Amino acid sequence: MAPCPDGTTYKLPMLRHRILLHYAEVALKGHNRREFELQLRRNIKHRLLRRGVHWPVQRGHNRITVHIPNAPCADVFEIAAMLRGVAGIASAAPAAFLPRADLRWPSESPQLHRIEEVVVGMAHENWRAQASFAVRVNRGDKGFPLRSDELARRLGATIIEHTSWSRVDLSHPDQRFYVDIYPEGVYLYDVRYRGLGGLPVFTAGSVLSLLSGGIDSPVAAFLMAKRGCRVNFLHMTATHLAADRLRENLVSRIAKRLSIYTLRSRLFLVPYTHFDLALIGQPPSGFEMILFRRFIARLGTRLVERHGGQALVVGDSLGQVASQTLENIVSHSQATALPILRPLIGMDKQEIVERARTIGTYELSTEPYKDCCALLSRHPRTKSHPEPLQRLERRLFPNYEALLEHTLAEMRVLTFDAGEMLETDSSCARGKLGLSRSQPI
Repeated sequence: MAPCPDGTTYKLPMLRHRILLHYAEVALKGHNRREFELQLRRNIKHRLLRRGVHWPVQRGHNRITVHIPNAPCADVFEIAAMLRGVAGIASAAPAAFLPRADLRWPSESPQLHRIEEVVVGMAHENWRAQASFAVRVNRGDKGFPLRSDELARRLGATIIEHTSWSRVDLSHPDQRFYVDIYPEGVYLYDVRYRGLGGLPVFTAGSVLSLLSGGIDSPVAAFLMAKRGCRVNFLHMTATHLAADRLRENLVSRIAKRLSIYTLRSRLFLVPYTHFDLALIGQPPSGFEMILFRRFIARLGTRLVERHGGQALVVGDSLGQVASQTLENIVSHSQATALPILRPLIGMDKQEIVERARTIGTYELSTEPYKDCCALLSRHPRTKSHPEPLQRLERRLFPNYEALLEHTLAEMRVLTFDAGEMLETDSSCARGKLGLSRSQPI
């Protein structure tokens, strides 16, 4: 990361600092593209406000710019790195900005020396012995009199002439200097953070994601947020959690971390003691795990029906464990009419672990914790069929509706927003999952 230069032209008062945000998939949208762009802008503003930053955010063609009034350079880089975690953003770059008027453009002889001053300043601060560089020019405004390759060659020659850089490598440079030319002016930057990509949260419906406390389910929830879903969480607890323990509960901390990406989310903590009590005295069948998963699916369906949503999400990876064989997945899915989405279904464990490390949930998920699935049968069956399971459910749980209602009556609810826990609530009798229209995002 480049620090603020001391005494270089990069800090001239005429340079207005910006964070330049590009999006990729949103740009492919058709008539509803504006809706996606506006939601992305709202999400960016909300993320900034939760950080205590009140900087203007402006929407442009294929880009969004954050205007930075009188902020320390270190803060600019820190905020840019934070914004790359907003779903829908392909890249984030702290940029110097030269307004169109300052360049006397669209005259045939724009003030190129101003661009050269900034690029040379960036080159000075980034110089490393034996390192190579390249200049990348994106001429988003074709009215600019120089072609992209012409300006890149000129700026490269200027860097070699006025700095200690001597090696140019257009294929695999050690350092890149970027120049983006748009109708409002020229953006110049030397650091570009790769973003999440995907679609803005709150543009693709609402889902309820099951969190177990393990590695897989947080990754599944994250991937649904990346695809634009509003994501809320359901976790089954082995015991009733006291109010003073809710914040330190492992799954609460995982949900808090995930809310950096999901923005505003709710975590429903539901004790499964009534299910457990119903099995006391019953001989082991080997189907306890799949029965439990079907029970959770029905609980999730009740929550979605009462509070809004279109689907459930689980962290299944085909064949990874006994409960995730294709036969058991079919039995699980047939417990509810709601779609059960499985974004990890074709990923192996290493791929899931790598993604968990990237989003910051791996260390939490590997802390000692009694996963609810670990407390059931030790030798679950790898194959099941819906009809025999239904007969078994009728025998073990003769009043299934009462079982569901008694379980939901003991639910606790936590609310998270952009990496912070907002409130706890022992009741969820009213309101929609996630955000109402009156809320800020």
